Amino acid sequence: MLYYKRIIYCLYFKDNYFHLSRNFRLQKVGDINWLIKNFEFGNTANYVDELMITLVKQNPQKEDFDNFYENIKSLKKNIFIPITLGGGVKNIDLAKIFFEKGADKISINTASYEKKEILNQISDLYGSQSISVIIDYRKKNDEIHLYSNCGTKLENIGLKEHLINLNEMRTGEIVLNSIDRDGNGAGIDLDILNIIPNNLHKPLLLMGGAGKPEHLSAALKMHKVSGVITANLFNFLGSGLNIARKKLIEEKVNVVDFL
Repeated sequence: MLYYKRIIYCLYFKDNYFHLSRNFRLQKVGDINWLIKNFEFGNTANYVDELMITLVKQNPQKEDFDNFYENIKSLKKNIFIPITLGGGVKNIDLAKIFFEKGADKISINTASYEKKEILNQISDLYGSQSISVIIDYRKKNDEIHLYSNCGTKLENIGLKEHLINLNEMRTGEIVLNSIDRDGNGAGIDLDILNIIPNNLHKPLLLMGGAGKPEHLSAALKMHKVSGVITANLFNFLGSGLNIARKKLIEEKVNVVDFL
């Protein structure tokens, strides 16, 4: 069976605005009307395989979630690709609401450390493929440190151990998100692949550092990589994603050709 590599675009949402992120420091750039007006976002989404929308606020309250849902509703009017929603999902009730609001998948970070039972609960109801586990990491002195809670809490577990644990859980894909590369456009961290356990049987995606089509190409040509995620608003929206996909097709990278 032929498996296509995926290009996924991520939007960061907080306080009713979309944001750029650099090393997990946020910069407000515009609301939903700004996004649609400046980037024709419905058309732009035609060039990606999936869309990820993340509520990037620590300890979000009801008002935060309500604003999040309203913006998702507006975006979904012109988008017909799978959507992953994430941000603050720590119980099954909130996960259910995310699916009701249009999620095809749920992204989980903090709960994969603190409340692992939610992974099985979601899997029981929606299937393991509905769970995307995000691993936020950064490198310090040749060591890899994992973080949760929007990059604010250092977790006391190594990457290999965490991956081994996840490998045995009923989850879907795993996203390795480099805090060091986040938003810098300098290239995706491919060295991280050298420490991935050979028996990892989950789809693996890389996130952080994509700034031009060549970065996507380099990552997607790697055997272990199932997809790449970019949140680079100014480099890849507009015509950027269209150009990137054309380049990948020309290089015979195994992506869907729907141009």
